[in-house]
Amino acid sequence: MITDRNALSVDVEYVIDANGTKTVLVVETDLQLDPPEIDFDKAAVDALCSDLERHRASSPYIDAVRLVRRRLGPVEPITVTGTLGEHRIKTNP
Repeated sequence: MITDRNALSVDVEYVIDANGTKTVLVVETDLQLDPPEIDFDKAAVDALCSDLERHRASSPYIDAVRLVRRRLGPVEPITVTGTLGEHRIKTNP
């Protein structure tokens, strides 16, 4: 069981290739995963990875874990305007 509070959602993907089928656990987090970024917290990322590895080890059907950063879209519709050559462009939400 995944206990780290930084694991926001969990999904399962099946990867089918020439070598067969693999089950990948996809875990979404709000943590910054890119070390050069200012808000990267190595201790929090390491703790989450450790928790996910324990979960993978206890679940024999999981072949791999993929950790992804949650990407939130705009909360309100947006209007895009601009020009393309001499033509004005405007999209309505």
